[in-house]
Amino acid sequence: MVIPFVDLKANYLSIKEEIDEAISKVLNTTSFIKGGELENFEKSWAGMCGTGFCTGTSNGTSSLELILRALNIGSGDEVICPSHTFIATAEAVVSCGAKPVFVDCHENTALIDADEVEKALTDKTKAVIIVDLYGQPADHDTVKKIVSGKGITVIQDAAQSHLAEYRKQTVGSYAAVTSFSFYPGKNLGAYGDAGAVVTNDEELYGKIKMLSDHGRITKYEHQIIGTNARMDNLQAAVLNVKLKYLSEWNERRRKIVKKYRSALEDMLTFIDEEPFTKAVYHLCAVRTPYRKDLMKFLSEHGVSTGIHYPVPLHLQPAFRDLGYSAGDLPRSEKVADEVMSLPLYPEMTEEQTDYVIRGVKEYFK
Repeated sequence: MVIPFVDLKANYLSIKEEIDEAISKVLNTTSFIKGGELENFEKSWAGMCGTGFCTGTSNGTSSLELILRALNIGSGDEVICPSHTFIATAEAVVSCGAKPVFVDCHENTALIDADEVEKALTDKTKAVIIVDLYGQPADHDTVKKIVSGKGITVIQDAAQSHLAEYRKQTVGSYAAVTSFSFYPGKNLGAYGDAGAVVTNDEELYGKIKMLSDHGRITKYEHQIIGTNARMDNLQAAVLNVKLKYLSEWNERRRKIVKKYRSALEDMLTFIDEEPFTKAVYHLCAVRTPYRKDLMKFLSEHGVSTGIHYPVPLHLQPAFRDLGYSAGDLPRSEKVADEVMSLPLYPEMTEEQTDYVIRGVKEYFK
């Protein structure tokens, strides 16, 4: 049996008629940039997140860049972010001219450690980006309390946590501003690059909206210098179809991870889920000192796995000039050395899940 790491074709086939109809509608109207599909998506996603405003963007990285620019963060400023995450989080900081300051994670959850955030604060700190890695919300309230009264914004990178819950609040509803990615493999995935920003701050929303569309409100009147970071209407049409299935798909992910955990927790260390969160499991991340051999064994038996992420950001060659060395952030380094991701997608059958479980058990046997 061959088990892909993620099966985008199975997802498409499950809703093929609706997707084809939605795309055909856009093609027939030739409304490719802006338009009704995007307006509908922005309204719907804001409502599902429990927030007042949403701006569709070209991708998750541009969402973070727009947020930072709207907050006037740039040269001479510092932005604290976790080292154990995808590079886009820190890329956005550098793209705005600011300096990323990397901090360590909790070993059990792999999420940003608020105590390390407090240690990293300086007079130059203008923002902290918390990342909801693997689909679990980071501890926003603790970080917010630490920076309270210091003029520092807590930005939520929710690229992997669509409709996750934190203290019974939906992701997007409680942070000052939240960034999303709808990369095809995400829980809510477009058929290309796409992203969004949500906030309850109308002034911030207005500025982000302008920045994403060449700094304009009307077609040829540009209030500020912006960029081209709009979500196109085709991607919005795809996402509009998928929105009604997202909660169901998230629940299916939870059930698969629960089955994995029940069968394999004596062999693998699963990333902990905090009691005050309800994760949506974009990834099923586990840790093992035998990662290389286990992944090789599973691959030989048709099971695809992944590593998220093998090199912490503070040790990436792209950030060598920041002066970090091995050993500086030991928990992030340990997680990066041991973490691997098991196959996980809503269309996985019981037979497929059982096959993965048998493969892991056979390796350890």
